[in-house]
Amino acid sequence: MDEITKQQVLKGLQNEIKKIKELQKKEDDEKSLNERDDFRNPLSIEKEIEVKILLSWGGGSDGYKLTFSKEKELLRGVYFMADWGTYNEIDLSEDELNLIYEVYLYSEFPEEQ
Repeated sequence: MDEITKQQVLKGLQNEIKKIKELQKKEDDEKSLNERDDFRNPLSIEKEIEVKILLSWGGGSDGYKLTFSKEKELLRGVYFMADWGTYNEIDLSEDELNLIYEVYLYSEFPEEQ
């Protein structure tokens, strides 16, 4: 399978937004947007929790973002870098993810403070 580029993702997003805006213009009093046959209903709407571990900030910043399910199960993580209008991230491997979880969060979900 070919890698999906950021340009492909951007084009896909632009197409979806355009379709939704066109449907909103057609919306009438009898049918709400999600009742229309030509509306793309989502398969699911899921809540996830993101925990950011910020290592530095200012002129440049870096850190980790760990994503948990609503059941507090660790799903994935990224290492990110940002600097004045630029941002990029890389997925953590399973070993890296577990290491960051253990070292920074002591293998426990961080509760609200």
